[in-house]
Amino acid sequence: RDADMALRWTAAAMLEAAKGFRRLKAKRHLPALRAALTAHRAKTATITPIAQQTRAA
Repeated sequence: RDADMALRWTAAAMLEAAKGFRRLKAKRHLPALRAALTAHRAKTATITPIAQQTRAA
């Protein structure tokens, strides 16, 4: 209903989601995580629906 309620709901959702997060064992895992996220972003960013492509008139 207002910004304070939205903030409380967001905080409650983050606390609930944190239960399912897995902790990285060491800093050495961070480069692998970054590479995986970059690869996933590149894979999903290149797929565009045909309807969104622009056409020349």
